[in-house]
Amino acid sequence: MNAQTRRWTLAGPVGPLEVAVDEPAVPPRGVAFVCHPLPTHGGTMDNKGVQTLARASVAVGLRAVRFNFRGVGASAGTFDGGPGEIADALAVLGAVREPGLPMALAGFSFGAFVATKVAEHEAQADRPIDHLALV
Repeated sequence: MNAQTRRWTLAGPVGPLEVAVDEPAVPPRGVAFVCHPLPTHGGTMDNKGVQTLARASVAVGLRAVRFNFRGVGASAGTFDGGPGEIADALAVLGAVREPGLPMALAGFSFGAFVATKVAEHEAQADRPIDHLALV
């Protein structure tokens, strides 16, 4: 996305998950978590739509977090048809969610499906998502 993008891996349900974080120029007003399109059709965290959502988030002062589902890029595992990818998203969200900062969740195509399921899970766990953008 840009030269300042931090890329790293964190422990996921079936192995490491590749994560990218972009920071706004000012202290973050919240965290935007963006899920990518269907891996079996070339979806990655570097997809143009995902990057656009992340850039827009940074432009309004949010920390943008993207990650690759299992089996994509440097993320371990193989495509699971939904349940595994939801588990991946929940693992990354748990690692990057920052108490006291509003949480925005976004998804593009298959990522919108995953984002919806994650938002539902978080609401049931009494950790509601503050903003939801589904593309």
